[in-house]
Amino acid sequence: MAEKFAVTVIVPMYNVENYIEACLRSLLAQTMQDFEVIAVDDCSTDQSVSIVKKLSAEFGGRLTLLKTKKNNGAPGVPRNLALKSARGKYIDFLDSDDLLTPTALSELFSIAEQTGADVLHSEQFYAFSDGSSTKKINSWEHGSPVKKTTVETSDVGRRIDDFCARKYNWSSCLKFFRRDFLSKNKIEFPSLPYSEDMPFCFKCLCLARTYVRVPNIFYECRYRDGSLQHRSVTPERLIKIYLQVIVDGVQVLDKFMDGLPFFADIENHGFRYRALEYFIREHMSYFDEVYQKYPPELIDILNRETLSPMFGRNAALVSYLLNAANLGGRR
Repeated sequence: MAEKFAVTVIVPMYNVENYIEACLRSLLAQTMQDFEVIAVDDCSTDQSVSIVKKLSAEFGGRLTLLKTKKNNGAPGVPRNLALKSARGKYIDFLDSDDLLTPTALSELFSIAEQTGADVLHSEQFYAFSDGSSTKKINSWEHGSPVKKTTVETSDVGRRIDDFCARKYNWSSCLKFFRRDFLSKNKIEFPSLPYSEDMPFCFKCLCLARTYVRVPNIFYECRYRDGSLQHRSVTPERLIKIYLQVIVDGVQVLDKFMDGLPFFADIENHGFRYRALEYFIREHMSYFDEVYQKYPPELIDILNRETLSPMFGRNAALVSYLLNAANLGGRR
């Protein structure tokens, strides 16, 4: 699709009537106005859509509202839908309860043009609690942030090692993407209940010819009690979600690495193993809250019910291995 705007900002949303107006107004306040917004409603049941429609006129034809056919429970599918309609040279992802600083798009566009980056990567962001105006600088990475625009190594192995050492965050919202880079490499979000960002950003890290870290802090992240970890969810549902993310996520990553010549070299198998180990280790930690509340005997029953369609007669073995890995030396 031909470029018509400098940037496309993609905003997936679901039941965010208390936040979506502030989110969109942070876009209206941008110092650079050469952008479009694609808001994708994931079948909201509140007034989110009405609020977006009310604000649409203020964007002067630069806001498009799309809707998914069914609720997906995660932003991956809505983002993919928006990518198909995007007309910007660059893509920026903004969650519907978060904000951008007024100069965010101007800064990012300028750096991307100067460096020829496929991906711009921001290491820090402003964090604030819902209902509070106090903001502090935060990061999800290990190590010191860069102090100037820095072009990263083109060595895929080194990038993977740094990724697995948490030196690269895997939030798509803290990045700025060249649209033709995403489309040519067919990079989309997997359909996962959460953590869809991790495989997406891992693919970008492996495939980007020019990957650039920036010291700019442009994203304002709102912490609220609407996340999966803060909802009242049954242990059965939690286990099903966590297992699905691990099983499906590993398949997505493994299939992607199957298609890259870098991983076909037996000498690079260690990088493949470390990437999968990192993904599994990160997501196994989510089971901690379940194991703190319920005995392993109950969890084994729930594991088997969830795993049987995936592993058949091997479900008992996989369930045991999961329990052994999670319990460690606790018993």
